[in-house]
Amino acid sequence: MFTVELNSLQDSDSGYYWCVVEITGGSDDMDYLYLTVSSDPAVSVINSRVSGQEGGSVSVQCLYSDKYKNQMRNWCRFKDWRCFPMGRTDTSQNSAVLITDYGKGSVSVEMRGLQKSDAGWYWFSAGDVEVTVHLTVTERHLSKVTCLYLLTIKL
Repeated sequence: MFTVELNSLQDSDSGYYWCVVEITGGSDDMDYLYLTVSSDPAVSVINSRVSGQEGGSVSVQCLYSDKYKNQMRNWCRFKDWRCFPMGRTDTSQNSAVLITDYGKGSVSVEMRGLQKSDAGWYWFSAGDVEVTVHLTVTERHLSKVTCLYLLTIKL
């Protein structure tokens, strides 16, 4: 898998984009998408890249325009195309996703008890528009602390 990142986009950059992988000795693989760039987006996130440590948590603030207040909103994971419903969802042995929809153009996604397997790409959607978020989960560094106590006994 590879990632293509486009920066400093303007409304005029909207259009069809192709992704082609040349396969030696086989047939090439290709797909396309229509990218809409808007200075007033229908959906957005405060941070499109978040990171946390194993066992920790991250929060993502998702925003949607008033036009989408009556549309279905989702938080989904690209790896397995799993979408998480509003409220709390236990995702594995120790991790959970808590999604709170404030109903006023804002959804808060909190992922708790992070595991390395939670890392990757996610998307927030409202109706037929979406925005991506990349989650990095770093190894938890445990530090060893030695405490010495001096005990004085008076007789």
